[in-house]
Amino acid sequence: MVMGEEPTEAPERVFTTAGWLSLEREYVPRVVAGEHLHAHPEAKAALAIAARTFVLRAMRDRPTLGRTTAIPSGQHFQVFAKSAPDACREAASRTRGIVLRHQGRMILANHVAGASWNRDGSHSHDPTNTERWVTYNLGRRGMDVVPTGLSLRSHPGNRGCLGQHCANWLAAHGHDYRTILRFFYGEDVEFYEMGSGKSPVGRALWGVLALAIFGNTVRR
Repeated sequence: MVMGEEPTEAPERVFTTAGWLSLEREYVPRVVAGEHLHAHPEAKAALAIAARTFVLRAMRDRPTLGRTTAIPSGQHFQVFAKSAPDACREAASRTRGIVLRHQGRMILANHVAGASWNRDGSHSHDPTNTERWVTYNLGRRGMDVVPTGLSLRSHPGNRGCLGQHCANWLAAHGHDYRTILRFFYGEDVEFYEMGSGKSPVGRALWGVLALAIFGNTVRR
């Protein structure tokens, strides 16, 4: 593969500061555990896809990362726990190989904790001071998608940033992982299955309609 070419196959293992880990059976589940251990299953699935996209995009742009340069664990990259419970492994398994793309290229897929959400859909406290990076791209496409200030705003892969607490709120209110990811990264985000060369996830019309109704009522 020449540098800059979009990968269609995911590596079986990645080299991390904890040694070599299976991407799907260890690394992705441990990121889900490290970033949002007690999230709703749909929020875990959304996070698994974001985390997988984040690391594979970084590996695409830095060819030594995950091969001879160890993938770090921490707030400046992604936190991966020492182990992962069954629920986190299930989130990785049910979304195995799926990454987020826009116009055929993987997005940056930034994700942060963000503010906590109250039951009525209003913001609560923001102890990590990361809500400022979260983007709300409900119904947005193309140039209308708001990028996150966490990365260079003009970067073509900057399609926003997922808020983990908001994702959990959405999941608890009946939204699936596809709808949750579009909420943060835009309606035109593509779900691509690594290794198969196909886009396995069509638009969930019910989710779009439900989220459109939600967008008229949510209080920021």
